[in-house]
Amino acid sequence: MKELQKRQRIKRIVYSVPSLFLLSIVAFFLARGALRVLDKANESSRLSKDLEAQAVILTLREQELNEDIRRLQTEEGVKEEIKERFSVTQEGEHVAVVVDERRAASSTEEGKLSWYKRFWIAIMGNK
Repeated sequence: MKELQKRQRIKRIVYSVPSLFLLSIVAFFLARGALRVLDKANESSRLSKDLEAQAVILTLREQELNEDIRRLQTEEGVKEEIKERFSVTQEGEHVAVVVDERRAASSTEEGKLSWYKRFWIAIMGNK
């Protein structure tokens, strides 16, 4: 009989309002902690993917730089680089400069509009 009374007393204590309130608070904080851990795991996986992409980009850049270094170690590569950077030619070479036709400035086009159209554009804004 005493065992039955002890069990009932324990049930009353566990199912009482204050103990349920306390257990719900504990459950809330545990769930909140679990969600934070999941968020950090997602952020870490995203950052690791970004770092892997950067590593691939850097290895490609390293290969490009190594190719440029190999090219600059030859005499022809040095000459090409000097020509590109300083716009110089060797003796006996000629350079042709191609110039595009001149176009009318866009400010002259507005001068072709009549005075009332310019006035309307000034009041209302762009065309």
